Amino acid sequence: MATTYVPRENDLATAGWWPDIQLCMQLFDRLVEAWPERTIVPALAERWEISDDGLRYVFHLREGLQWSDGKPLTAHDVEYGVKRVLDPENPGGSVSVYFVLENAQDYFFGRNDDADSIGVRARDDRTVEFRLIAPAPYFMNVVNRPDGGPAPRHAIERDGVAWTGLGRQVVSGAFRLESADDDRLVLVRNESDMRPRRGNVSRVEYIGASADEAFGPFERGELEMIRVMYTPVSSHHVRTAKTLEGPLTWFGYLGFDHTHPLVSNADLRRALAHAIDRDALADAAPANLVVARGGIVPPALHGHTPEIALPFDAERAREHLERAGGGDALRVAAHEAWAPMLEVVVSGWRETLGLEIDLYLFDAAGLEVRDAAGQPAKILDLAPVGVLGWLPGYPDPEYMLRLLLHSEALTNAGAYASSTYDQLIEDARRAQTDRERLARFHEADQFAVSVDVALIPFVYGRSTSFVQPQVEGWWEFAKTSAPYADLTVG
Repeated sequence: MATTYVPRENDLATAGWWPDIQLCMQLFDRLVEAWPERTIVPALAERWEISDDGLRYVFHLREGLQWSDGKPLTAHDVEYGVKRVLDPENPGGSVSVYFVLENAQDYFFGRNDDADSIGVRARDDRTVEFRLIAPAPYFMNVVNRPDGGPAPRHAIERDGVAWTGLGRQVVSGAFRLESADDDRLVLVRNESDMRPRRGNVSRVEYIGASADEAFGPFERGELEMIRVMYTPVSSHHVRTAKTLEGPLTWFGYLGFDHTHPLVSNADLRRALAHAIDRDALADAAPANLVVARGGIVPPALHGHTPEIALPFDAERAREHLERAGGGDALRVAAHEAWAPMLEVVVSGWRETLGLEIDLYLFDAAGLEVRDAAGQPAKILDLAPVGVLGWLPGYPDPEYMLRLLLHSEALTNAGAYASSTYDQLIEDARRAQTDRERLARFHEADQFAVSVDVALIPFVYGRSTSFVQPQVEGWWEFAKTSAPYADLTVG
């Protein structure tokens, strides 16, 4: 399988980028599992109960569960795994997801030092209870995440950071890690796996390559799958395969470093937004992308707000630039794959606003961002404006809106902070009805996009896989969690 990013992080707590999380899903079973159409089915848990008020979830684990080293897998491992993610000294890669639990957010930020008050508790070896701050219709998708399930405490405490090493990692899933380097990673079946699996795949090889590099070997039958995430791709290149395109679930945007003195000015951000001709941008968009004219929540998700991106208006753009006191030279950073679309944006800023724009395009092998000296970096370390992407870890507007822009979300890449926005998100999180909840999320989306211009919507995208006809069982929905052990290769 060719992939634009070879996973590198096999610790289920610290894996934060989706390819790494998806790798951990092959190594570690969760309480439940998502199947196509996001259907939730039992996995480690054989059954569960949800309280009438939606604030308490109780899961009952299957009897006789074991880790790959033969040690018992219990509900205490679930409690340990979730609390490990919330450790303030060494937080998990997706720690903000777990702020839905009672006292989790206060514990993480030091407002409560009682770990026992966090809303996860093993009642006994086979029963674990979660307590939530408010009804969360997406919570079953949270416990489909590897960091929301059991972690092998005995191995982690015994081996420390070395517990993930080749040949020694204790797992609970269908696969174990056989080898790994920067350009290639190999999984083989976990011989001690006790769960029945639907597929016949016994070995998975990840090979790092761009889609363009992989098309030739794929058409010669040397690869069985190409996975493309986060970047533009033209699906017409492949003719000998099934092209599996998910719905419009990921969001590409022009993000700002809100600590930078130039783009911290809201009028400058409004000027930039009004100076983008989205009709011209649509002409440059490849097949898997649609120009974003709505809000942060993509069209395929419940809670999408259409037609709220500020429209092209040269006169208003110049008025906002004047209010901002003009603009200095502005640097914009992006992966080189975005060049054709970004040239449209940059040309509009130059022609409409008269701004001097320095477009910095980087060639990121494996989608890793590096600075001019070749050192790892974040996009907004390279420039105050950059093209970034965001995929929903669960199909709910809360993931898109809270984790991207809330001031206490660790995934808030641009350090955006607004008490108005935060309050709208908190009101939505604590709403007692779905109608009220969605209304507050719509307000938050509109405020961020149309009023404060915390970011500029750029595109909505489809995660895309090219799959050979003999491969059955793969499916796409944003951050797909399709298990390789359920694939059948004819």
